[in-house]
Amino acid sequence: MNSSLALFLVFIFCLSVFFIWAVQPASDSRVRMKPFLKTNFAHRGLWDMSCGIPENSMPAFKRAVKSGYAIEFDVHLTKDNKLVVFHDSSLMRMCKDAGKIEEMTWEELSKLSLMDTQYRIPLFSEVLEEVDGKVPLLIELKLPSTNTRMCPYVYEQLKNYKGQYLIESFNPFALCWFKKNAPEVLRGQLASKDSQSESIPYVLRLVSAALLVNLLSRPNFIAYNIQTKFGMGFRINRNMFRVPIFAWTVRDGDEYKKVLPKYDGVIFEKFLPGKKDKLKSA
Repeated sequence: MNSSLALFLVFIFCLSVFFIWAVQPASDSRVRMKPFLKTNFAHRGLWDMSCGIPENSMPAFKRAVKSGYAIEFDVHLTKDNKLVVFHDSSLMRMCKDAGKIEEMTWEELSKLSLMDTQYRIPLFSEVLEEVDGKVPLLIELKLPSTNTRMCPYVYEQLKNYKGQYLIESFNPFALCWFKKNAPEVLRGQLASKDSQSESIPYVLRLVSAALLVNLLSRPNFIAYNIQTKFGMGFRINRNMFRVPIFAWTVRDGDEYKKVLPKYDGVIFEKFLPGKKDKLKSA
């Protein structure tokens, strides 16, 4: 073996070791995540616009609790430091307003209606009070930048919450904040490359899909877009580290049956996992 080839093989070996180290999750993930395995999370609540129930609305959360489903929802920090439950940064799709949620006050947001219904954007505190530990929560933190100032506000409200919950985010800096300041909180890294609906830069989607952001977040679980092909980072986390992986977003029963063997939990919408009833009758 000549010296050039030997150096190349050493380089490949070192690169492989670095990659495995970079994508690894928290070491105690499987044990701590046991209560949440095989859980079905209603994506943005059990919403259904055919029944006049918008996503991330109080009736969507009440409906999920009544049906016995865990709940996934999104949290933003407003201009005046209030935590609100809403998915998009822009208000246009849901509220027909040109503003952005981080640039508005709670008073301004409280005057808007969701999808022309009687319902408004709820406060994070209102959702916690309504659910009150009846079902587990999966809370996505929406951070548009590396600024983690919303994290202490979220943690302060969760300190006194008695129910089971997880946090997740595309932004590894949010998860890094919890790793450092609140390690008892179970955290998940969202990962996607192919979803065009997520308002995150392509480079971040690419790095998150490879799970290289685990270097910062060291998550307890991964929430993986089912439209994204399994990469090496996914396979290492699944097969070597056995980290719990949740599927998002599953939208029908056939898709649900396909993902069940591959994932430890499912984030779903537009159908009822494990039930024969149609969503409208829930």
